[in-house]
Amino acid sequence: MNCIDAIEGTAKKVISDFHAMHESGEIDDTEFARNTRILINGTREFVGNNCEITPNPELLKTVLFEYARDLWKNSMGAKAKDRELASSDEGYDDYYFNYIFRHGTYPD
Repeated sequence: MNCIDAIEGTAKKVISDFHAMHESGEIDDTEFARNTRILINGTREFVGNNCEITPNPELLKTVLFEYARDLWKNSMGAKAKDRELASSDEGYDDYYFNYIFRHGTYPD
């Protein structure tokens, strides 16, 4: 295992732990998105400041963001199925998570 794999794996484990807290109701959507943003940006900054680890820190940031978003979207999809509701606009989930991730609050 190389350094970047270890960093990615560790960050994904922390994101999974945040997601478990979200699933249990300990944190809401905004807290999940804000916590993951802090982790992802910190990981990107660390890797960027240590260029010997990887020449492309933005790729790691993208991978971690998509991992967090997909965990969140999958749980929202499962909850919608449990309530027998289907989203008529599946792109809204991406918009919703992206907005909270960037702004730290729910969209208007």
